[in-house]
Amino acid sequence: MAEVAFRNAIATDHFLANRVEVTSAGTANWHVGSTMDPRARSALDAAGLTLAGTPAAYADTEYLNRQDLVIVMTREQMHDVNSRLTNQRTRVVMLRNLLQPGQNLDVPDPYYGNLHDFVECLGIIRAAGPHLTMGLRQRLGAGDL
Repeated sequence: MAEVAFRNAIATDHFLANRVEVTSAGTANWHVGSTMDPRARSALDAAGLTLAGTPAAYADTEYLNRQDLVIVMTREQMHDVNSRLTNQRTRVVMLRNLLQPGQNLDVPDPYYGNLHDFVECLGIIRAAGPHLTMGLRQRLGAGDL
């Protein structure tokens, strides 16, 4: 869901649209190659976010080292990413720190819940979108554009 929501946020920002690529990968490899959970797709569709997501991928060291910025959902993912990452230029940020800086709060995992849990999770992700785009604009020197 975060991939689709952030791709949408980037695509609608004229400065970032051709400068930022959004990818997605999990820190566990259980679902590699699978399509998006149908509940996630339903939550996205209901929110009007109809872009396709990519098949599940695994965030191994090679993948992580190619990224400039990695957004994680939980403290466990933060630990997993930091244990694999060897590129010191890659910045790792917990998503909820975009909303509540320094609190290191996890985004609740909706996987074992129902559609309502996916909708709530998407709400947190979407709320972080403007903070992410603002940070990316600053990082890339957009100024007041």
